[in-house]
Amino acid sequence: MGKKAEVKRELILEAAKSVFGRLGYSKATLDDIAAAIGMKKPSLYYYYKSKEVLFVEAFSQEWKSRLSHIKHLAEHEQDPHERLLLYIRSSLRYYQEIVTQHTISIRVLVETRATFQELFKESRAKESNYYASVIKEGVANGTFKECEAERVGYTIMTVKDLIQFEEFERADFHKLPSIDFEKIERDVLYTVNLVLNGIAKA
Repeated sequence: MGKKAEVKRELILEAAKSVFGRLGYSKATLDDIAAAIGMKKPSLYYYYKSKEVLFVEAFSQEWKSRLSHIKHLAEHEQDPHERLLLYIRSSLRYYQEIVTQHTISIRVLVETRATFQELFKESRAKESNYYASVIKEGVANGTFKECEAERVGYTIMTVKDLIQFEEFERADFHKLPSIDFEKIERDVLYTVNLVLNGIAKA
């Protein structure tokens, strides 16, 4: 993609941030974003194939920066068990902030789960690897038993995702006005604790 096209992509991303910030994810449309920079929607499709892709790319740098910041803060916690809980708690609260700030509806969270998981494949791999690295550190310093750290890290990430999605589906099925993020946090931390206690040295 040439320099002119890259400049256009940046303009689209800036417009998308503004439109998503003003209208929220659920109400914003590609027409709104195209209109914000004087484009027609078919032209916008040349650069971005869907609203989901545009949303993720518009805020990906912000997300990476925030998650890096959360990781940095968690590193101040010396105990690997507590560090994992701190990181997970902070990342769950950041996710809540994104959903709330951009008024992403419960229905959208349910319908686009697979799409967002695919778009966040790289971030999810890094998350799983981070869990594994902390577990390995815990094995080395005697906090955890010898274990397959990568498998445990992947399990923690999967459990977190499943508990979140189960709550999204429950809220959608019962037509609840909002998602109970506090319940998600309690359930995720409880289950992660079970996993970590299972590999803890007595």
